[in-house]
Amino acid sequence: MSISRETVVSVCDAYIAAMSAGDPERTVELFAPNASHEEPIDTAARHGREEIFGFLDQYKEMGFTLTRLGPVTVVGNRGAFQARVDIPTPDGIRSMTATDLITVDDDGLISAIVVLPDAAADPNRPPADRVSSEQ
Repeated sequence: MSISRETVVSVCDAYIAAMSAGDPERTVELFAPNASHEEPIDTAARHGREEIFGFLDQYKEMGFTLTRLGPVTVVGNRGAFQARVDIPTPDGIRSMTATDLITVDDDGLISAIVVLPDAAADPNRPPADRVSSEQ
């Protein structure tokens, strides 16, 4: 069975919505039973829904929100996207950018996710800071 582009995008958007809702139960239901979750990249991956839930549950009270920046880039059963992460702090909202790579299995569930959070990647930077081939 081949996963459609629409399915991959839908799974990515469902993940963003569940994470923004601060609902680890809803989020973990999007994962395959034997999924892997590496957040941040280059840390020990969590395997299976129970380990993934344990990781997500510790952040449910933070009240952060994710907003997708641009389209999901899809190749085969993988989708990559950048998300603006807004984190409430006593001093106001702190914003950063994360890049997520999600692999979707034949059942339409997340079989793997790798997250690259970058606190120095400010989503509020003006477009003039972007690099183009014309420079």
